Amino acid sequence: MEGDFRLLGPIDLLQLLAQGGRTGLFAVEVAEGVGEVYLERGRPVHAVFRDKVGQEALLEVLALKAGRFRFLLGQRPPRGSLEGPLEAYLLQAIRLLDERVEVGPFDLVRPAPKAEALQATLDPEELSLLLALGEGKSPLDLVAGLGRPLAEVLRRLGHLARLRLVAVSPRVPRTARLRLALGRKGAQVEALLLRAWREHYGAFRRVRVKGAKELLLEVEGAEGLGVELWLSPELLLFHGLKVGEEVLVWPEV
Repeated sequence: MEGDFRLLGPIDLLQLLAQGGRTGLFAVEVAEGVGEVYLERGRPVHAVFRDKVGQEALLEVLALKAGRFRFLLGQRPPRGSLEGPLEAYLLQAIRLLDERVEVGPFDLVRPAPKAEALQATLDPEELSLLLALGEGKSPLDLVAGLGRPLAEVLRRLGHLARLRLVAVSPRVPRTARLRLALGRKGAQVEALLLRAWREHYGAFRRVRVKGAKELLLEVEGAEGLGVELWLSPELLLFHGLKVGEEVLVWPEV
C-alpha cells in the first residue's frame, strides 16, 4: 500500500491500519524529512520523525498535511518507544493540528460576514489584520503592506479562521513578488514560502528570479525574511542587482 495524503491523511490511514490489526512499517516522506511508525497488531510501538523519537515523532507524523506514504507489511521495529493504542494519541494530534498554521502564504483570505460584529472583541493586532484584508488578500500581500513577520501573520490568520472570522480559499503556490536585500551568503528566501512551494511542486534547489533580467539561483530557506530575497554582496555584484529592487521569484520545476 502506498500513495500520498491528498485523499486521506496520516490520521485516517493509521486508523484504518489499526482497525485492521496490521503489523508493519508506515513510512512517510515529506519535504522536511522522513518518518517511520511501526505497528504491531494495530498498536503503534515505535515512531521516528527527523530527530524525534516516540510520542513526539508520532504526533508529528499524525499532523502532516502533505507528503507520500507506504506501508510495508510485516516489518518489525528496531526498538520500542510507544505504549498503548493509537486512540490514546489521536486527541493530542488533533489539538496539535488546531494549533498549527491553517493558512498558506498564497491563499486568498477574506473577512467573514460576522467579522464586523465581533471586531470589538479582537486584540489590536488581529483587528488590524482583519481591517487590512479589505475585500481579500493573501498573507504575502499583508506582509508586504504591514511589514510583519510572515509566521506571525499566518498564525494570527489561522486563529481568525478557527474563530470563523475569515474565510480561506486555498490557492496553488505561485510566483512571489519579493524585494532584494543584502544577505551574508548565497540566496535565501523565507522558509515558509519555500516550504509551501516544495509541498506543492516537490523538491527543487533553484528559483527563477526575474527583474530587469532573468536568472537562476540556488536558494536556501531562512526564517523571518518575509517578502525579501536575501543575496550576498557577491551575487548582487555579479548579476548587477540592487538592494530594494523588486523581482518576481518562482521555483524551477
